[in-house]
Amino acid sequence: MSTMRISQLAERSGVPATTLRFYESAGLLPADRSPAGYRLYGEDAVDRLAFIGAAKHLGLPLEEVSELLGVWESGACSEVKADLRPRVAARITGAEARAAELAAFTATLRQALRHLDSLPDRPGPCDP
Repeated sequence: MSTMRISQLAERSGVPATTLRFYESAGLLPADRSPAGYRLYGEDAVDRLAFIGAAKHLGLPLEEVSELLGVWESGACSEVKADLRPRVAARITGAEARAAELAAFTATLRQALRHLDSLPDRPGPCDP
C-alpha cells in the first residue's frame, strides 16, 4: 500500500493541512507515523475525507460525523443509509424552522421599511 505525507494528501484532497491535523486530533482521520515522525496516510484517506466533506456539507456536527464514520467503515451501504437518513431528516426540519423564522423576520423588516417610507420629510424630530 502506498502512503503519502500530509502535504500530498492536502493536495490530492483539497483539504488544507491544518484541517487534516485537526481531523486527526478529533479522531476523524487516523495517521501512521514515519520513523522521522511525519504523518503518513494511505489511499483510503482520500475517500475518508470525501465522506467527511459530504457529511459536513449536510451540516452534521463533527461528533455526528465521527459516529457516522464508524458505520461507514463497516462498508455496508444499507447501514450508512439507515444511520444517515434520520440525521438528514432532522437537519431538514431544523432548516425549515430557521427558514420560517427568517421569513417572519423579513416580513418585519419590510413592514419597518414601509413605515419609514411613509414618514413625512420634515425638519423636526423623526418618530420611527
